[in-house]
Amino acid sequence: MRKLLRETEFDLIVIGGGTAGIPIAICAADRGANVLIVEKAHQVGGTLFMSHGEMAAANTVFQKAQNIDDSSQLFYDDIMRINKGTSDPALTRLWADYGGETIDWLAKNGFKTAQGTPVRGKSYDPFETARYLWGDAQGISILNVLQPMLARHVGRGNIKVLVSTEVTDLIRDRAGEVRGIVAKSDDGVRLDLKGRNTVIATGGCAANPSMYENLHGVPLYSRLAYPYSQGDGLTLGLSADGFLRGAENYISSFGSVTADNRIPSALYATLDLNSTERLPWEVFVNAAGKRFVQEDHPSVGHRARALDRQPGHRCWVIFDQSVLEQAPSILPKWPKDRIEQEFHSHPMFFRAASLAELGGKAGIHPANLRQSIENYNSGIRRRNPDQFGRVHRPSMINSPPFYAIQSQGWTLKSFAGLAVDRNLQVLSTTGKPIGNLYAAGEVLGGGSTGGKAFTNGSNVTPALTFGRLLGRKILVF
Repeated sequence: MRKLLRETEFDLIVIGGGTAGIPIAICAADRGANVLIVEKAHQVGGTLFMSHGEMAAANTVFQKAQNIDDSSQLFYDDIMRINKGTSDPALTRLWADYGGETIDWLAKNGFKTAQGTPVRGKSYDPFETARYLWGDAQGISILNVLQPMLARHVGRGNIKVLVSTEVTDLIRDRAGEVRGIVAKSDDGVRLDLKGRNTVIATGGCAANPSMYENLHGVPLYSRLAYPYSQGDGLTLGLSADGFLRGAENYISSFGSVTADNRIPSALYATLDLNSTERLPWEVFVNAAGKRFVQEDHPSVGHRARALDRQPGHRCWVIFDQSVLEQAPSILPKWPKDRIEQEFHSHPMFFRAASLAELGGKAGIHPANLRQSIENYNSGIRRRNPDQFGRVHRPSMINSPPFYAIQSQGWTLKSFAGLAVDRNLQVLSTTGKPIGNLYAAGEVLGGGSTGGKAFTNGSNVTPALTFGRLLGRKILVF
């Protein structure tokens, strides 16, 4: 590794070569900076290998091609509407103001959108304007644009890349300013490297169960994240007297079925519980056997926030034989015989001759479950308004056998992240910027720009945008 680096001092050291890290390096090198990327994995790309690559921004070339009028202010207001003002205003403003330039930059370098985009939304709560887009190859579509630009600078010697290398510490002077890093390769070679600027762009901690639970107070239910999302950048920032914020924005996805009850567990299936795509015939209950949400509410975020208030972020989807036979499939990609087989073999699928027996098998309070379903049926029979405001009630649930599918909340990202100012400089516990230390990407917290909601494009677009801003404008060489 020492032979790869003839110098040990750089204008910029980027810790993490992923969605934020690569644009930082490219844009800094465009300005003539001598850049080093240090990546723990064996290749750069980070979560782009797993990401859907969904982006959102205002005033993009793709909107203009379809005569869609938009503005950064309308975009900012739309983000805040969806997440109910829970995202960081300064960082959200950066995304709204500069996201369009970032997508145009990708387009100029060859990025093409999937047919039919931009749109207002897909799986999550929609924007008021069509600005949501992605490429045919999802995250790889973005990586395929970034890699040639990175390769050109590597070929010219402007960017050096160390892979399979972990940053173990930050070098700080007596005033607390960051002056470089300590790195270690996977074969144990140590390097002390100096940098005029250091950016942490390592991602979050969604593959580290103990750190995740310690920071969020919620178990890491799913085993889905990029395996290198171990929270290394969070630890580095804390070691420099930084602090974390944003854990309160935790929100879990609704409608997933895990492989078993272990924590974390693999994802087994996804139920179609999005009422804008399939109106529900089923009833949702918690472990106490009680309904807790309007099942046909049009907002994904509304249902997810309701799930977050339930024990274990868990619920059960309850239905009967009549619903199984008549309703559109709740597992649309599965043939009917497979769905029926799951009730004989899978630990999250339950069937019983009575509601009381169903509750006992599934771990739901039997008496409360029976009462909840009786109340639901009574409302339909008497044509009374539903207690949760549900409108779509196509049939009562009274034809045995009865069914329950256990659905577990889960998340693909972490929400606690390093606190930064509007220049993306990491803040110390005193509230003052830490000299020469910056951060971008999920290390800022997954809710810093998306808030406590599923805000379309709020992960990939800010990471790219903040990376480009740092490299192009903010950092001084």
